[in-house]
Amino acid sequence: MPRVASSETVTRHHDVEADLPAAEVLAERIAAARRLREHHLWEILRALPSLAEARDDAGFRHRFRTLMERDDLVAASRLLVDAARPTCHLEQLVCLEGTWIARICSDGAVPRAVAVHIDRVAAVMAALVALDRACPVKH
Repeated sequence: MPRVASSETVTRHHDVEADLPAAEVLAERIAAARRLREHHLWEILRALPSLAEARDDAGFRHRFRTLMERDDLVAASRLLVDAARPTCHLEQLVCLEGTWIARICSDGAVPRAVAVHIDRVAAVMAALVALDRACPVKH
């Protein structure tokens, strides 16, 4: 019989997440997801420090919203990669035996990040999040 989480367990998990940097929480959520959905990409845009300029850009938000309304998560994920600062680009995206491998290169302090996931969009977003996880947080 499956174990049901009590409200205390859920609250405790939420409190732990609140103490983690946004990129850490996103990395865990992406890893746990079988397939990324629209709300995951909106959360990535909202939370990653590398996307702060994109969040403030009305033109970017319009393009991103249009892609999301079309349910084009592949193009939306690439738009997020292209919008990240410092500048980065998707250098490699391959599928080997049903597993996607994404490598993103950056002009920042961390030169590259690689992520593996069974979902194409999740692999790309996990690599983008990994770049943010590796960067020190400025206070």
